[in-house]
Amino acid sequence: MQDDELKRILQEEEILPSSGFTASVMDAVRREAQAPAPIPFPWARALPGMVVAGLTLVAVLVFSAVQLTGDAATTPVPPGWTASVDSISQTAMRMGAPWAILALVVSLASMKFAKVFSGR
Repeated sequence: MQDDELKRILQEEEILPSSGFTASVMDAVRREAQAPAPIPFPWARALPGMVVAGLTLVAVLVFSAVQLTGDAATTPVPPGWTASVDSISQTAMRMGAPWAILALVVSLASMKFAKVFSGR
């Protein structure tokens, strides 16, 4: 449809809402205005847990990097902690962590691929 056709169609007839439309819209607006406010997210309670999780992730990554590079002498890591990280990493390997990580990476890549081609 061209702009000229659309203008002609809109100028020919006056468009009126159906009976009761305005009243139903106003009723919905009034109900929405009277509804209680949504419950806010408890950031004060969630933030400490997110900070601890982030610090734990950084610590595990640092200790894993130290273990992989074998530079324990140059990095100030307590000796007991490297043994714990080694135990955790060996358990993760036995439980199939590499396959789970691969599945997560493939899922993330397919989501990004779909977003790029969908135009968002």
